[in-house]
Amino acid sequence: MKKYIISPFVAILFISPCSIGQTVTTMPSIKVNLTSRSSLNTPTSDKPQSKLCYMDSQWWAIIADSFGPAFFQRTPSGWKRHEEVSKRLKGVPGRADVWYEDRQVTAVGISDSTLYVYRLAPDKSSSDHWRVLFSKPLKIPQNHPKIETATIAKDAAGIWWVAADVGERAMYVWSSKNARRWNDPVLVAEGMAPDDICSIVSLKNAVMIIWSDQKAEAVYCREHKNGDPADRWSAVQTVESGNSTADDHINTAVSADGTLWVNTKNEVDSVGFPNLVLRVRKPDGTWRNFPYAILTKDTGPSRPVVITTPDPNLILSGYTIYDHTNKKRYRDRIAFGMIDTSSNDIMTRTVEVIVPDTSLQVMVNNITGPKSAFPKDGPWIILASDRKGNIYEADLRPFFDKPVR
Repeated sequence: MKKYIISPFVAILFISPCSIGQTVTTMPSIKVNLTSRSSLNTPTSDKPQSKLCYMDSQWWAIIADSFGPAFFQRTPSGWKRHEEVSKRLKGVPGRADVWYEDRQVTAVGISDSTLYVYRLAPDKSSSDHWRVLFSKPLKIPQNHPKIETATIAKDAAGIWWVAADVGERAMYVWSSKNARRWNDPVLVAEGMAPDDICSIVSLKNAVMIIWSDQKAEAVYCREHKNGDPADRWSAVQTVESGNSTADDHINTAVSADGTLWVNTKNEVDSVGFPNLVLRVRKPDGTWRNFPYAILTKDTGPSRPVVITTPDPNLILSGYTIYDHTNKKRYRDRIAFGMIDTSSNDIMTRTVEVIVPDTSLQVMVNNITGPKSAFPKDGPWIILASDRKGNIYEADLRPFFDKPVR
């Protein structure tokens, strides 16, 4: 696989020992003007968000830049930044969650105190130039605490939803089918820890908000059936409780058969015990929870994601491996594997796909991928980043692809 670079670095490739054709990323593919004092916040954060979409046989990404959202296109000659989008969205929060359909990208941008919904679309004649169809701030409570993250979803009835954590509360706002007029925020949960988060996901007949509650040591959810009044939600459902099962890490995906996959971290944080929990909801509404990824003295798995593929039987899990043998964590890396809930560890064929060269002296983190399944044709791209504004890509297809059934 060829790597495309638009940074001052040169790509160094080597063949994974798994098989010919698989490559491990060691150098960045994109550079943005964003740095963070936090060791965890990078251009591809946040934990529940998806920043990639696949359109016209190419990948597109919205990445946080110091001036706002940066819109990138993955071309045969490298990742191309669409400056016309950056100019139109200057000042809009750069961190974003992306929803793609019908050649339009709808996103919610988030800062500590602001939420914006905006929509991008290519010119009818060509995808070389994109237009900003609208950019609209969302109402949030006055004198509110810090917003940590937000996600966006569209239900099968055409209604748009944004869920966000605001201090110790989880809230949602909703819009008509054009996503231009949004209603006032509504409380869906409260009493969590200040750093707990929530995420919204679209199912076949409903949308669901899932949140962590570290005070109660629980993961909860509530469901809104398509077509019901916007304020009619199910009672709180417990996904799992007790045994330090909750931490503020949530990432979701839905496979073609309607199964919901929720990748999370627990708060056990003890050597020799699983550090992650995959929570699986079958279409009939039943939940199962699968702890996996053992914390060791030297390494710790964190910030997990889950991504579906064209084959409903092939689900991929990824996470950051924190390497504690280096105080500055310059040996952290990104790993992926196949989900097999019948195996002891549930994650099989684990491989490291992004391992930054130690000469860069960076800590890589925050995997992001698409909300939808990887394409039947084309590469399976994921991104991760560091605090210096470097973004790294990996193509998972050579590692895991098998014929679609």
